[in-house]
Amino acid sequence: MYNIKIIYYDKNIIIINKPFGIEINKIIKNKIKNNLPNNGILNRLDKYTTGIILIARNIFFYFYYKKILLSNFIKKKYIAITEKTFIKGFINLSIFKKKNIFIKKNKKKSLSYYKIIKYKKNINLNFIYIKTGRTHQIRKHLNYCKIFLKNDFYYKKKKIFLNTLHYKKISFFYPSIMKNFTLSCNLTKEMRKIFLINFLQ
Repeated sequence: MYNIKIIYYDKNIIIINKPFGIEINKIIKNKIKNNLPNNGILNRLDKYTTGIILIARNIFFYFYYKKILLSNFIKKKYIAITEKTFIKGFINLSIFKKKNIFIKKNKKKSLSYYKIIKYKKNINLNFIYIKTGRTHQIRKHLNYCKIFLKNDFYYKKKKIFLNTLHYKKISFFYPSIMKNFTLSCNLTKEMRKIFLINFLQ
């Protein structure tokens, strides 16, 4: 049984720290009953990405969040462990989805910025900031630039599953408090272990 940790809640939203290796939709549908689209889930993380998941508790916040999301008014920061990275870079490549996920230069814009914060010969710790939220955006952008998440199985087909991508921080204007709302989400034990073994020796 997975331990789903609630890291914030109020009358409008619930924010959880998604564990590694689960599909959040299946868990939420069993835990939360409401009449909102997609059970109020406001963002998606793939099965092997951990971190922040937002869930709306009412229709007003649901549509407010969707509005600021479409306007790119939400700041999102991820932590990624990669095999190779340039010191910093900006990726502006569009992603669209049919049966599979494709990279195109003239479709809906997808913006990612990455920056190394710790590095060694074969492993790097990065901050990744995304302005948009396309399906598999970070994985696809990094892969397109020949930068691979450590043990990435989606595109390098590694058989050892490691938690190497984490949605760390979110910030947006929250009308209920009339100021910016910022929340950070702790790294998983596995990511902390990888960090300690590789960067603090």
